Amino acid sequence: MSTSRIRTTLQVCLADQPNRVFTARAFYELTDPYAVHIDFPPPPGAPDNVWTFDRELLATALDPTRKGVVGAGNIRFTEAEATDYLAIILHPGPQACRLYARRDELTSFLAQTTRRIPLGSEADWAEADWDRALIRLTTQMRRDAS
Repeated sequence: MSTSRIRTTLQVCLADQPNRVFTARAFYELTDPYAVHIDFPPPPGAPDNVWTFDRELLATALDPTRKGVVGAGNIRFTEAEATDYLAIILHPGPQACRLYARRDELTSFLAQTTRRIPLGSEADWAEADWDRALIRLTTQMRRDAS
């Protein structure tokens, strides 16, 4: 399985705990072209903590002309006080977890995914004919490399 990956440092801010910084991994899988994932390192002995959300939601959140909250479910995005960061809110409400990720790292990650599968063309890639999809992918990658 081919993936597009970037490591992103996120600052976790919880209402009842001091801030702490840790590294999370954002990733994209060609087998699920509509989604992006952020894998947060779990405490020792705990299961993986992967959040999956719509790639277009991330693109909208990163749009510099957008203002206010983006998203209506368990994952929302909004501006951070520092303009070079984007706030990610997990489980909005009293127990919300607020994360801050660098906009440039998320923008770079999104650009990597759109070079593999352009936004809006996901349906063309979400097909059962994997041989044809692989040919299209390698053709696209060769075109991008030249």
